[in-house]
Amino acid sequence: MFKTYFVRNKVFHLFLIITLLALIICVQYRIASFSKVQSKELLYLPNEKLLRYFTAGLDTIIANFLWIHCLLYVGAEIHGDFSFEWLEKMLNAVVQLDPYFREVYRFGSVFLSSLRADSDAALKLLHRGIYYRPETWDLPYEAGMIYLLNRGNEPNSKKLAGMYLAMSSATGKAPQFIVDLAEKLNHEHDLIEIERDMWSNLLKSEDKLLRDLAERKLLMVEIKQICRELTSRVQKYRETNNKLPEKLEEIGLSSDSIRDPLGGRFFISQSGRVENTTILDEQLERNKHLLENGIKVYFERFGTYPPSLSEILNRNVMTFLPEHPYEDREWDYNPETGTLSERQK
Repeated sequence: MFKTYFVRNKVFHLFLIITLLALIICVQYRIASFSKVQSKELLYLPNEKLLRYFTAGLDTIIANFLWIHCLLYVGAEIHGDFSFEWLEKMLNAVVQLDPYFREVYRFGSVFLSSLRADSDAALKLLHRGIYYRPETWDLPYEAGMIYLLNRGNEPNSKKLAGMYLAMSSATGKAPQFIVDLAEKLNHEHDLIEIERDMWSNLLKSEDKLLRDLAERKLLMVEIKQICRELTSRVQKYRETNNKLPEKLEEIGLSSDSIRDPLGGRFFISQSGRVENTTILDEQLERNKHLLENGIKVYFERFGTYPPSLSEILNRNVMTFLPEHPYEDREWDYNPETGTLSERQK
């Protein structure tokens, strides 16, 4: 008897709240159709901090309802003033009710960064989401992409993007292209410790394939560390002798003293960096695959092969063109057949 009463009481509260919210929204849109209201704050939501007191314990259900309302608002602004003035307030109201609402964090940050061009608000929302949902790969990924796409001109943008993408990769759930991008950025900016932590975390994965991959990648991190240390020694040699050494033996190393456990070899590049063929060949395979996929997508979209690789970028098929990892080589693209090869510079 008591249980039946409790359920009926709960259903009644839910019906009453949804009805009241629906009436409020209808009235608000009715008002908006007649005239501009000075304070739009009253048009959409009560204060998010007070909202919880009116939900009668149905926070999650009301959060879903308000998220739908937020999507309607975004659609209306896209076809209206395109101001999105109250977007941040609406998103905060939803996650105030349900702080574990993953989709709100992800898509809300996209709305804020791309539609309202407010990367600060987007990152603030994502930081809150990462706090409540640390197991998700997509929230740190979105933060990394904001630094790459929205804040690309800032001095530390790629470094911060690499850190967030490493967080995404460390969950063990991120798609392979995110793992590759994180590795690439952290390698470019010598974030060896971040990369090592990323793969060390993946060693704990229940997936044997991921564990095997992590073991190989940790060996590659050590190879990168050796390259960095040897590059420092080469630069000291250059400062002392006013020229680059032709071989590593000239800086006091024998061929047996530096071995690559994965079978590659170390060499001095034209710019004076010590490189490793295991690292470069893997980057070559990855970068070539990305470019060939871009060519394929371009053909499927426009019915013809791109006249040049730069056209893939100009037509927004890709957001960046991967460079050839070897300094003395470059891509050789044939626009008639859409094939990609390489040649010496």
